[in-house]
Amino acid sequence: MKQILGVLGLVLVLILAACNNEKGIASADGSDGKVYELNVSNFQPSTHHYVYNVFEPWKELVEEKTNGRVKVNLYHGGTLGKSNSVLEDISGGIAEVGLVISTYYYDSDFFPYTIGNLPFAFPDSVTGSEIMTKFGEKYAVDDIKDEVHYLGGSYVTDPYNLFSTKPIRKIEDVKGLKMRVQGKSDVPIVEAWKAVPVSIPLDETYEALQKGTLNTAFYSTIGVLGHKYYEVAPYVMKMGTTVTPVTPIMNKDFYDSLPEDLQKMFDEEFGLKLSELLGETHKTELDAAYDELEKLIEGKGEIIELTPEEEAKFKASAKSIWEEWITDANAKGYPGDEMMEDFKAMILEAGLELPF
Repeated sequence: MKQILGVLGLVLVLILAACNNEKGIASADGSDGKVYELNVSNFQPSTHHYVYNVFEPWKELVEEKTNGRVKVNLYHGGTLGKSNSVLEDISGGIAEVGLVISTYYYDSDFFPYTIGNLPFAFPDSVTGSEIMTKFGEKYAVDDIKDEVHYLGGSYVTDPYNLFSTKPIRKIEDVKGLKMRVQGKSDVPIVEAWKAVPVSIPLDETYEALQKGTLNTAFYSTIGVLGHKYYEVAPYVMKMGTTVTPVTPIMNKDFYDSLPEDLQKMFDEEFGLKLSELLGETHKTELDAAYDELEKLIEGKGEIIELTPEEEAKFKASAKSIWEEWITDANAKGYPGDEMMEDFKAMILEAGLELPF
């Protein structure tokens, strides 16, 4: 009889424990016993450096630090949405975390971040990331918080070069070429060079270059190894024209569903670490990317260094684009002149030089 009562007692304890967890009653470690599944939408392919340098280490960090209370699922290659629909996908709950490319959202609350896309603003990703985080927190974060949860940082890519199906050695060579733009902020410089802007999502660029819908496209030298644009556009004009500002975001309802201690971990550690990893990978991979790219295009294309005279011609068109950004900001109701002065001051404070 004692054995039967003992078994019944154990069963009762287990049932009560299960009921307590379902009701959210804290277990011995202070948690509610619930596992929160977090789906990350990565529009980059599974071969991209974001996967092994950023998302996999970040997944490990989050799951380890939360003792498995948060389970991170990684979805690569646009499985949960394309690069130009991240804001809608995350705010709508298709995924819990994603990366918003600000140039796709020129007419949204992410507009202030597009200042980082201005030609020749940043020479590297780490410094650019620090500046854009500071700038975004002053001019954008309060507004974007109404729609999504801000994870605590922004980053910029390594400076983009120009990948083309034919060699470009001088500004006249781009005249009439169909050039990919990510959004409105890219259009002025393309038009200033007398090329034809064509708006095509990142994940459709390879096919567009292959079919001739595009003749050339700006892109990260590191990132191009994952997308393999060099196979169809093996000529690389090395100039570091622009960077792309990106902001990691989280679904607001998911964040609100988390216990306070997990919210604190995302706000104080996980979000900042994600942006840090994203900024660092664009710096650490760059030298090796050039070496690898040179091998891959050998006999099919080349990496082209512009003469100082030709580089100056390309850059000459960029000053007016900075001025046009101020006009656009003012038209949208932002203090455009103040924002530009702050942006330039942040560049100088970081030890960089202004391009003009």
